[in-house]
Amino acid sequence: MSLLDIANEIKNSGFDARKDSANGAAQIPAGSYNVMLRSASFKIAPSGWEMLRYEFDIIDGDFAGRTEYTQFGTLEEWNGKNLKWAVERTTKFFQKAIALADDGLFESDFADGAALAQALQRKAVGSFYTLQIDDRQSKGKTFRQYDLEQANELSMQASQAPAFNEDDLPFN
Repeated sequence: MSLLDIANEIKNSGFDARKDSANGAAQIPAGSYNVMLRSASFKIAPSGWEMLRYEFDIIDGDFAGRTEYTQFGTLEEWNGKNLKWAVERTTKFFQKAIALADDGLFESDFADGAALAQALQRKAVGSFYTLQIDDRQSKGKTFRQYDLEQANELSMQASQAPAFNEDDLPFN
């Protein structure tokens, strides 16, 4: 694909060079979204910080096709600070993802952050949820909070409907 092809694609997508950021789309606003959990992984940053990362694909509405990334820490202590409250939130979100995917929890799922990610691979990845995103202010900064709810049945059915019909198939 040539640079001109890419420029035309960008233009056709509605990009306005006078108004839009060159860095990509604006952040998805706080709200409730029907999503599918595309992936879950455990990461260790070069600093040693450990996190459980989720990638949710929004399946309908104005932000359909966009992805919301979130991560939760798995260390109870970091740089001398007690972060047990954050690990409790990590664990609650993890348990909700497993339960809402109709999967069970095992003691081995809680061995470490990598075990949490592996447990999500069993059934939660590929499952549908309603993702609640809230923004809160603290010390002059905006922080995102996330929660999961049971998926909306109509959205699940719409997202599973094929985007083609049998007439589109080459071997009728």
